[in-house]
Amino acid sequence: MTDKKKPPKITGPRMVFKFPKLNEPDYGSKDYPKPDGEYSTRGVMTADDAATKEFIKQLQPLYDEALAEAEVAFKELKVETRKKLGGVKPNDLFTTLYDQETEEPTGEIEFKFAMKASGVRKKGPKAGTKWTMKPDIYDASGKLLVKAPSIWGGTVGKISFEASPYFIPGTGAAGLKLSLLGVQIIDLKSAGQRSAASHGFGAEDGYTHTETVEDEDEGGFGDETGGDASADAGSASGDQQEF
Repeated sequence: MTDKKKPPKITGPRMVFKFPKLNEPDYGSKDYPKPDGEYSTRGVMTADDAATKEFIKQLQPLYDEALAEAEVAFKELKVETRKKLGGVKPNDLFTTLYDQETEEPTGEIEFKFAMKASGVRKKGPKAGTKWTMKPDIYDASGKLLVKAPSIWGGTVGKISFEASPYFIPGTGAAGLKLSLLGVQIIDLKSAGQRSAASHGFGAEDGYTHTETVEDEDEGGFGDETGGDASADAGSASGDQQEF
């Protein structure tokens, strides 16, 4: 197994948010609980778009490296475990979407981004204390929102994340984890409301929403002025081993 290194921080291209849980943590269900909570969204893209192909090209070497490191880690398992598992079981980098009636590909693919909402510090002077975190949410102009609107499925935006390899010794599963950091809202869908652009409204001098802070370079998002989100609006079993 290689030495642990800092995962690269990446900002993806525009994509459609699917099943976003970005405002409040998701604690799962009775059958599939998530006791620490989780923020997440799936990002849907058209498979043949140039931006999609470039995005995959950017991630593919990291994915290939993750599987290579998993093979090394697999060889370090006890022989009984290796015989039982049979080998590394790669999880796909993305999911191809299919029409539920025709069972034909829709021409779209989706990526999964997630962030653990809380946990307990294991090391350092604060060991044993609880930590919490949530994704940063920016509007189309790149300003951090103090109070974000409800973000619904169909929202178009960009996602900032870290890409890190994982290997689960108990199952042999391996792949590339896309850890959510923040999102930029370009065209907001919220509580049935429509974006300004969908009504034919563009940018005009006058009132702007004030619940933002100054421009934040740390989010990695530039000005993508579109539907401004700052407008008023209304895991597999076993331990996961990161390299």
